[in-house]
Amino acid sequence: MYSNKQSGLTMVELMIVVFIAGILAAVAAPSFSDLINSTRQTSTMSLITGDLNRARGEAIKRNRRVLMCVRATDTTCGTGTNWANGWLICHDDGELGACDTAGTSTDPQNPTVIAVRPPVSSSSTITASGPVVQFNPNGTQGTGTTFQIAIGGTWAGATTSTVYIASPGNITKSP
Repeated sequence: MYSNKQSGLTMVELMIVVFIAGILAAVAAPSFSDLINSTRQTSTMSLITGDLNRARGEAIKRNRRVLMCVRATDTTCGTGTNWANGWLICHDDGELGACDTAGTSTDPQNPTVIAVRPPVSSSSTITASGPVVQFNPNGTQGTGTTFQIAIGGTWAGATTSTVYIASPGNITKSP
């Protein structure tokens, strides 16, 4: 027994399904982009906090001053408080508030630049209370005041999270 009855979707039914899928995608897209931006901000906060702890640990371990600063190039600190262009961690044996140049480090077995971070996403903002945070060999922060780094965003509804580095070298963050 063979039946001539055909099954499947009509063109109208298919267009209705595509239309409904389009509406659902349009509703979900803004939420997804907010999630991506929020995740970028959280990742940046974790990276900065980790690098601050690394810089402090290197200062204690190596018994020498270590800086974390706004990046001008891959080997030199910049000026200003906008850290969105990236940052670097380096030795400052001369205690001049700048990265040692090649060959001036007291220990040639160790590189002067410890880590270089590239610019962050254009939707992220990073501002600090200065261009350089330094850690002394005893782990203290060294400026006498609390250093702050604020991570925010340019999208609607963006929140700001802040990392605080106290004079004794304690690193804390708020949201």
